[in-house]
Amino acid sequence: MDGYYNHDVARPKRQRKAAVEETASPASDIASGSGSGPSHHRRLWVKERTTDWWDRVSRPDFPEEEFRREFRMSRPTFDLICEELDATVTKKNTMLRDAIPAPKRVAVCVWRLATGAPLRHVSERFGLGISTCHKLVIEVCRAIYDVMMPKYLHWPASDPEIQSTKRKFESIHKIPNVVGSIYTTHVPIIAPKVHVAAYFNKRHTERNQKTSYSITVQGVVNAEGIFTDVCIGNPGSLTDDQILDKSSLSQQRAARGMLRDGWIVGNGGFPLTDWLLVPYARQNLTWTQHAFNESVGGIQKVAEEAFGRLKGRWACLQKRTEVKLQDLPYVLGACCVLHNICEMRKEEMAEGVKFEVFDDVTVPENNIRSVAASSARDQISHNLLHRGLAGTRAVN
Repeated sequence: MDGYYNHDVARPKRQRKAAVEETASPASDIASGSGSGPSHHRRLWVKERTTDWWDRVSRPDFPEEEFRREFRMSRPTFDLICEELDATVTKKNTMLRDAIPAPKRVAVCVWRLATGAPLRHVSERFGLGISTCHKLVIEVCRAIYDVMMPKYLHWPASDPEIQSTKRKFESIHKIPNVVGSIYTTHVPIIAPKVHVAAYFNKRHTERNQKTSYSITVQGVVNAEGIFTDVCIGNPGSLTDDQILDKSSLSQQRAARGMLRDGWIVGNGGFPLTDWLLVPYARQNLTWTQHAFNESVGGIQKVAEEAFGRLKGRWACLQKRTEVKLQDLPYVLGACCVLHNICEMRKEEMAEGVKFEVFDDVTVPENNIRSVAASSARDQISHNLLHRGLAGTRAVN
């Protein structure tokens, strides 16, 4: 064997073990042995962690302004979330250790989503292991997705809700029967190990001159910027109209005729359909078409700004994440639910955390899919300019 001889292997097992124990740099010593024989010391690595920061934050006298800055919400809103999730995330104590309390579990998740901080920083803040923090983030996000999404993120369940949304949109933007504003954004990810080409974002790569991979979030919001429908997880190589076609909004809600009595308004990346209203894409617009595009742009801005607040509040959406692809929909869905709760409770955002979204728009090849919708759009445009009023729904 080329003259190589492993002296360590040749030594008795007991001697090798003793040598390792003597050369270790201990954080603590544990004495073992009993009786009249000599006392042996086993030296173990014990990493000391401090929970001082969380102990201070969790006290009732912790300043509200600082709490809001750390968690992007007030303490009453945080307490509401803890109450909603308590039965799902609470664990029982064992003989070996006490379980992490539910509020601390929720806090680890919310702080990580809000700051986008690396897991090692989360670990330092809360005095927990890195792997424990990662596990808690995923567990709590799944709990928010499963338990809270049906309650806080859903399509309007009653006609009064729908009529209220229509009135609010029309009172500001003069277009009738609008039930929502739609937008699709990209969330950057690390290049996945499988189907890498599907997640390659060509448009972002060309614009930023840096290879980009992403996952998408399509969302519909009401007049207050609260999400009423989301489609999460499609790869970043798809265009807005391709994502729309794959979504339950199109395949289920629209296919079942549930959107017959209202418009959803999108930008030029979406097609004109019997239920989706988009701006005129041609050049050399008439005054009528220009006025229409301005009104549609105002409605579309509601969704765009909602996504800006979503990404501003939850900074984890602004940078590439190490979360596995199969877990990402739960993380993104949790962010959307938490956004809705903050919006419903009128949580203010600090100027420093506001975020301006920018996503490339590609006009679909087949951007007019309904002759009836095209006629209805022309009628709405005519009424906006010549009557100063909104048009009437003339589809189906």
